[in-house]
Amino acid sequence: MAITRKRSFRSRIFVSFLAAFTLFAVATLLFQYDREKKYRAAQLENTLDNITSFAHNFIEENKLIENNEIYKMDSLLKILPLNNERITLIDDEGIVLYDNEVGNVSAMGNHLMRPEVQKSLYAGKGSSIRESATTKQSYYYYSINYNEYFIRTAVLYNVEVKDFLKTERIFIFFILTVFILMWILLSQLTKRIGLFISQLRDFAVSAAIGEEIEKEPDFADRELDV
Repeated sequence: MAITRKRSFRSRIFVSFLAAFTLFAVATLLFQYDREKKYRAAQLENTLDNITSFAHNFIEENKLIENNEIYKMDSLLKILPLNNERITLIDDEGIVLYDNEVGNVSAMGNHLMRPEVQKSLYAGKGSSIRESATTKQSYYYYSINYNEYFIRTAVLYNVEVKDFLKTERIFIFFILTVFILMWILLSQLTKRIGLFISQLRDFAVSAAIGEEIEKEPDFADRELDV
């Protein structure tokens, strides 16, 4: 009976400690995963932001819209830091004025309702990952609202970009290692606590009913000394 009680008590302690640590580990893992994911997306968007700002300055300095020379934006692509970048110039009504990957922009539909453009319409900047209705390829889009027009930059959502946006797995392995070590530690700790409590309870019960105590329990380090 004492063995059953001891095991039951030990199990309750072990499960309680393990549940608390598991909750903490999962919360930490989810937080770090989300943080890493946002950080990597922010890095990519920072690069796209620089390209978009550079394109805006190029348009303004050369007065491309006023002079109806938007085609000159082709020369901009030669000095951009990314490969396979796509730049789209959209007016405030959603009409596409320029797209380096589409020859006949007049055939393109209105872009005002595109997710990234909608986000930038209300928040100044916006991004989305989706398939292009024009090229049928998937892109990571980034749009900035310049009031009179939108400039949207994009990179192909290919294996390279997907790998870049993936979170590091090393933190997951670290959490799992700590979890296993904590499981072993808790197992040993609760075993000692369960044995101690069982001995103490049996000793107290025997003393209360006046039974002869042949041997006092061995309390490690004599925790109950007064």
